[in-house]
Amino acid sequence: MSYVFFFVHAPRVMNDNFIRTVNERSEEMRGPDLLSAGCEGLLRLAPAEWRVLQAYPSSPNLAKVASSTGLPYSTVVDVTRRLRERGVTVHYVPKLDRLGVTPLLVVVEGDLPPQTPAYTVYRGEGIGKRRCTVLHALLPDRLVHDYLSLLPKEPVIEVKGLEVRYWDPRGRLTRYDAGRGVVVPDTNGLEEVVLSCSRPPSPEERKWVDWLDLLIISFKMRNAYAKLSSIVKSLEPGGQTPSRQLLSYHYRMHVAPLWRANSVRYELPESCPRKLYILEGKASAAAARSLVEAPYFHEAVVGDGLAGVLSQHPCTLEVLVYMAVYIASTVLAADVDVEEVILTSFTRFEWLTPELLARYREHGAWPPPSELPALPQP
Repeated sequence: MSYVFFFVHAPRVMNDNFIRTVNERSEEMRGPDLLSAGCEGLLRLAPAEWRVLQAYPSSPNLAKVASSTGLPYSTVVDVTRRLRERGVTVHYVPKLDRLGVTPLLVVVEGDLPPQTPAYTVYRGEGIGKRRCTVLHALLPDRLVHDYLSLLPKEPVIEVKGLEVRYWDPRGRLTRYDAGRGVVVPDTNGLEEVVLSCSRPPSPEERKWVDWLDLLIISFKMRNAYAKLSSIVKSLEPGGQTPSRQLLSYHYRMHVAPLWRANSVRYELPESCPRKLYILEGKASAAAARSLVEAPYFHEAVVGDGLAGVLSQHPCTLEVLVYMAVYIASTVLAADVDVEEVILTSFTRFEWLTPELLARYREHGAWPPPSELPALPQP
C-alpha cells in the first residue's frame, strides 16, 4: 500500500496556471507583501539575538559564540538564557555515519498505540490524504527491522535516510529583516541553491564509541552548551560516577570529533501548525535540502529518492515548498511528488535514554529496540 501524492509530476505535466501562480507568489515573497500583513507567526529577534543565533551552529561553546560575534561573553550568556526562556534552544548534532546510525522516518496509516519504541526522536499524529502516525528514529541499520516489528501495522511510507539536515540561521534562503526584527525567507538564488543541494553527502568511516561518549552526547543533544560538571551532578549518587576529568578527556578526544554542528530549535504559535512534507522522486533530495536553508523548515530526513521535511511556517510560506519542488524538478529534469501531512499532535523524545545507555555500557553495543522499554511521554 502507498500514499497517493497530490502534486502533479513536473516538469512534463506542469500546467501553465500552476507555473503562473508560483511565479506570482515568488515575486510577492521577494517583495514587501510578505511583511506588509504584519509579523504574526514569524520568529522575532533583536539584532544582538540574531547575531548570536547565527553563531550557534558553528560554535561548540559560548566562548566561540562570543569570539565569532564580537560580543562580550557575559552578553552572549545573557542572550542565550533569554532565548532559552522563550523556547529557542540549541542542540548538539552528531555525525550519524560515524556513530553507525541510520535516520528512519515512517508513516503508518491510522492511529498507533501510545507506546513508542525506543530510539524514536519524534512522533506525530496527523491528517494528509488520510489519518496517519509519523515516527522518526535514529538507530543502527541492523536494528531497523526490529524497530519496525514493534509497530502493529506496516508503514505506507518508509524513508531510510542518508542524512538529517537542520535549518541553519546562516542558510542561503534565510534573511533577517532588521527593520521589523523578524526572520524571513529569501528566495533570491533559489535555483542555485537547489543545484548545489543535488550532490549526495560523503559518508565518514564508522567509529566505535564508549558509553561515556554517548552519555556526554545525550546531555549535549538536550543542551549543546551543558557543562560537563552538570553531567556529573545529575548522575545517580552511590554508583561508579565518572570524574569531571574523565568526562573532559572523553569530550576532547571522542565527542568533539563526532560533532557535526549545532541545530537551533524554536516553536511558533499554535496558529501555525506543524507539517510534514513527504517528497518522492529523483529530485526529492535536492528539494528537501534546499527547503531547510529557509526559516521555518526545521529538519529534513533525506533518503534515496524519498525525503521528509518537518516544518512549522506561517501559511504565507506554503508556496515555498512548491517553488523548491518545481525548480528541483525543472533544473534536474526529474519528477517530484509531494504529500502534505498536517500534524495535529507532536511529541519529541529523548533519543539516548538511561535504559539504552545502561545496556550499551553493559554490552558495548546498541541494544535492540524490542529489549528496551517503550518511551515515556515527556
